[in-house]
Amino acid sequence: MKSRNKIYITSAILLLLGNLLFFLTVWLLNKYDAINLDQIIYQLKTSTAGANKSILGSAYIRVGGFAILLTVAEVLLYRLFSGLAKKFYKSEKYKKYTATACCRWFKKTALPVAVATVIFAVLFFVVKLDIVPYLSTTTTESDFIKENYVAPNSDTITFPEKKRNLIYIFLESMEATYMDTENGGVYTDNYIAELTELAKNNVSFSNTQKLGGAVSYTGTTWTAAAMVSQTSGINVKVPLNAENYGGENSYIPGIVSIGEVLQKEGYNQTLLIGSDSDFAGRDSYFSEHGNYNIVDIKKLKSEQRLEEDYNVWWGYEDKKLFEYAKEELTKLAESDKPFNFTMLTADTHFPNGYYCEDCEEIYDTQYANVLACSSKKVAEFIEWLKEQPYFDNTTIILSGDHLTMDPDFLAEIDPVYKRTIYNCFINSAVNPIKEKERDFGVFDMFPTTLSAMGVRIKGDRLGLGTDLFSASETLTEVYGYEMLNPELQKKSEFYNTEFLKMEQKEKASGG
Repeated sequence: MKSRNKIYITSAILLLLGNLLFFLTVWLLNKYDAINLDQIIYQLKTSTAGANKSILGSAYIRVGGFAILLTVAEVLLYRLFSGLAKKFYKSEKYKKYTATACCRWFKKTALPVAVATVIFAVLFFVVKLDIVPYLSTTTTESDFIKENYVAPNSDTITFPEKKRNLIYIFLESMEATYMDTENGGVYTDNYIAELTELAKNNVSFSNTQKLGGAVSYTGTTWTAAAMVSQTSGINVKVPLNAENYGGENSYIPGIVSIGEVLQKEGYNQTLLIGSDSDFAGRDSYFSEHGNYNIVDIKKLKSEQRLEEDYNVWWGYEDKKLFEYAKEELTKLAESDKPFNFTMLTADTHFPNGYYCEDCEEIYDTQYANVLACSSKKVAEFIEWLKEQPYFDNTTIILSGDHLTMDPDFLAEIDPVYKRTIYNCFINSAVNPIKEKERDFGVFDMFPTTLSAMGVRIKGDRLGLGTDLFSASETLTEVYGYEMLNPELQKKSEFYNTEFLKMEQKEKASGG
């Protein structure tokens, strides 16, 4: 009897695990526009503090809740068909059934069915998330990053005598795709009209003759990775045995970011975000690489600038974010030192975006209305900046972090259309040699940002990026996306030892 009970318990546990994996796969496929295994592994290695409750709630219900319900139903059905429900079915008919060969066969199926469920769930996960191609690529060694990485140092960069301030605004999920077809997007309506006008009236690099932008490469497709890539010129690689992504560990300690470059030049630096900076290791990255003053929801509450119990969306909405941005910029401008102010919006995050009190019912979908609202807020903020005494000596950069992950909003667009990430350079210290028909990735933003500030870059390249203001070709233009993306995904011992410092860690632990 004890042996049989162990089999039943083991079978129930296996059933639950199989169901959890199955519903996790279904949830990922339905929730995200594209599944990137890098992001899943990365998130498992970093903090989830401050994650959007609606996304977590959806996962709890559609993965955990559904899996538990299905497992309970399967266990009850098993007990019924294997003749173990005599306490509930006392009829003679059921009693006769328990003596049949069919009932005896069902009694033997508990463990085989449970194992089959796990095998099916694993295969479903592996096939749907392209695990085999991913593992094949990531276990293949490549020297591409080693051969193409250019380290930022005093030999490669020279600052102007009068240093310019930098305001870098990461726009959550902002694509050029949201524009109308006349300007380079895919819609009849232009959901980001104000951002479109800013791009047209300033510098905006494009992959076409119309407005466009950057492509997302592996290791740049989620917010934390995009912020790292745009500020350091590398993609975020996540080996299964690597741990240096914040928290108790350092965050990719071997890279050199714009924060460190500007810190050496005497800049005051602030990062403003409308959520918990612990999420996904962002606090570690910006504190370790530039010693930024990080202003997040925790700090605002500790300073009593925000109510202790306040929490909407990822923390607080962009309407408040831009007001805090004005306050922080005013403080930075009071110093005689140049400043770097970086901020990240959040209202346009999937699913559907955050519909605040300023949003208007203009379009049929909530996400479109949120995009329009965000576009207007950014433009209003730029108008405020134009009135500030430091404006003329300040380079302002607007950049989407990555393509939207919302699977529904762009579901009907032509798959041939090349989705790109929005960019706009305001008050650049230099003019581009070629602004249109440029193929580039988000890591090209690193040297391009410095160039827009009047910094001279020897050879026009930093990290894996190329200064777009120059005539030099980007890695995308040289190799093409189809060749470059797999190369960046491949295993790189140079990346592991130089950036993640994995070799040093193994030696220190006696490995």
